[in-house]
Amino acid sequence: MKDNELSITCPNCGKLNVIGSKCCSNCGQPLPVQKQWEGQQHRPLSKRVVGVILTVAAVLAIGLLGLIIQHNQVLSYTTFLNEAPQKVIFYDVHRHPVKTLYLIGDRRKKTNEGIQGTLVISKKVRIDKNYRSLKPVHYTDNRQHGLLEVQSDPVMKFYYPSRSGKLKLNGRCEIVGHPEIKYFSWQGTSGGVTK
Repeated sequence: MKDNELSITCPNCGKLNVIGSKCCSNCGQPLPVQKQWEGQQHRPLSKRVVGVILTVAAVLAIGLLGLIIQHNQVLSYTTFLNEAPQKVIFYDVHRHPVKTLYLIGDRRKKTNEGIQGTLVISKKVRIDKNYRSLKPVHYTDNRQHGLLEVQSDPVMKFYYPSRSGKLKLNGRCEIVGHPEIKYFSWQGTSGGVTK
């Protein structure tokens, strides 16, 4: 580092004075105010500081990613309806199986209420052309109210275990006109072809 970077020259007598001095050490004249460290080169950040900055950035990125995933969780949940026929087993109050159906997703869109779409219902896994011949029914997946409602005949209602929106593959349900049905479980199937 040069001497003139560590000192300030007196405009009256030309004497070099230590930076921060208010008066010249030679003639006593007031020295001009100079920005501290002017002209000084910036030192690179230490490895520790860089590490802290990267750690904080990573934590913030993970938190932001978590918020994005949580916000879009509704979409990620209903997409399973398009992947393969979903086997749904209905149970009575004693957890004995009562009925089995297959739900196959058709179309869907995100709305302010959650997800709205259509699906078809089958009593068995069948080939693609037979699924397409089935009449689609509307459904609404409303995480805020903790309810997936399928407007079939009869209407089926699947309740989330909490309003947190975290789906469990089994839980409480009801089918209009079938008071004996109280619970359900979803089971993905490997067979069958969807649209």
